[in-house]
Amino acid sequence: MAVHVMISKSHLAGSGKDLALRIRDHVVPLVQGRPGFRGYCVFVAEQGDAACSVSIFDDGESAREADGRIREWSGVHMRDLVAGAPEVLGGEAAFQAVPEPQEQQKDRHDALFAVIRHYQGLPGQTETMHSLVSEHTLPAITQAEGFRGFYAFRDEEDPNQAISFTLFDRRENAVGAHEEVLSIMREQLAELAYQEPEVVMGETVVLVAG
Repeated sequence: MAVHVMISKSHLAGSGKDLALRIRDHVVPLVQGRPGFRGYCVFVAEQGDAACSVSIFDDGESAREADGRIREWSGVHMRDLVAGAPEVLGGEAAFQAVPEPQEQQKDRHDALFAVIRHYQGLPGQTETMHSLVSEHTLPAITQAEGFRGFYAFRDEEDPNQAISFTLFDRRENAVGAHEEVLSIMREQLAELAYQEPEVVMGETVVLVAG
C-alpha cells in the first residue's frame, strides 16, 4: 500500500535542543494517533542552519490535515526557533522500504541518521527515473549496512521535483550509501543533463512510528 510523505524544511533561528523538546512535548501529540499516521521524524541539518521534519501517512488528505495542524501550532509557538515560512514538499511514495519500525522519544532510543536528496528539473524522465531507482539505487540503499528506511516521491505540486528520504543507524553508513547513490546517478543519467541534488542530512532528534 502506497503512503503519502510530506517533508518540511525551515530555517533554524534558535536552539536545536529547544526545538526538539518543544516538538516532542507538543507537535508529536498533534500527529501521533491521527487517522492514517505511519511515522514522523525531525532532524537538524549538520550545518545547524535548518530543521527538517518528515511525516508519513496512509493518504494525502490525512497528511495535509496533520501538516495544517502542525503549521498552525508552530506559527504561534515556534517563532523564536524558526524563521520564515517552511519549504514543504509532498506526494505519494513511488518507492518505500522499511525493515523495522523504531521510535525515539526522550532518550530511550538511539538516534538515526537521515538524508534527504532533492532533485529538480526532471521533466519527461519519470520512466527513466523509476527504472533507475528500482534496478540500481534502491538495492544499493536497502542492502547497505545499517539501513532503516527509504521513501521516494515526486512533489504533487511540481512533478519535476523528486525527493528521496533515507534513514540509517549511523552517519558512516548513511554517507556511504549516499555516495554510492550519487555515483550511480551520475553514471546512469550522464546523457540526460543530470543535476546534482540538493542534500540535507543530520541526526534525528524526534522519531515516532505509528
